[in-house]
Amino acid sequence: MALKEPHTGYKRVYTRKGLKAYTYRGCPLTNNRTPWCFKLCTPNTDGIGFCGRVAPHGFKSRIQQGIEDYKKQQADALTGPLNPEANSNKDA
Repeated sequence: MALKEPHTGYKRVYTRKGLKAYTYRGCPLTNNRTPWCFKLCTPNTDGIGFCGRVAPHGFKSRIQQGIEDYKKQQADALTGPLNPEANSNKDA
């Protein structure tokens, strides 16, 4: 006598497709438990994070970039060759 499966009214279909290439796995620093970026890693010079994706915290907005450029311009103006105060301090 062969054992029969009980009749449930449906047939279970098993497939092994895996994950799609574009599936977001989460942050590897939190063991993929979070589906968003907690900005824990330090992105490399290309703006790529530890997970291999573009790190959103690696970019600067145009306002942040403008502030940084302005501060750099002010620092260059204070120590530039045309500033008489900077030249008088070198001679003293």
